[in-house]
Amino acid sequence: MTAITVQKSAKTLDDLKACVSFGEPLGELPAQRDSCFYNSDGVLMGTWECEPGKLKLDLKITEFCHILTGHWILTDNNNIVVELKAGDSFCFPKGWQGISEVVKTVRKVYTVIV
Repeated sequence: MTAITVQKSAKTLDDLKACVSFGEPLGELPAQRDSCFYNSDGVLMGTWECEPGKLKLDLKITEFCHILTGHWILTDNNNIVVELKAGDSFCFPKGWQGISEVVKTVRKVYTVIV
């Protein structure tokens, strides 16, 4: 029987580790940390955190996100702006391109489908 994989208390998790940037920095590279607790069959799940800064994104994956803390502004290449704060959930569709601006440090839980 396959076991359930759990990551508890994502909002206060303290084992996040520095990770490769989620995108190309526009200006100084914001610090990013991650704690992936599931990685199987092209699906990854975990908690990610990013300090304030801007990144250019060109996503090759689909990703569901739920914002635990922070303030994030996403502007796609058609200048459609989505503003996100704690409690919001959203999906990055595969192929999404645009600018990610973390205004106040963001912590999210995610599911990535490769």
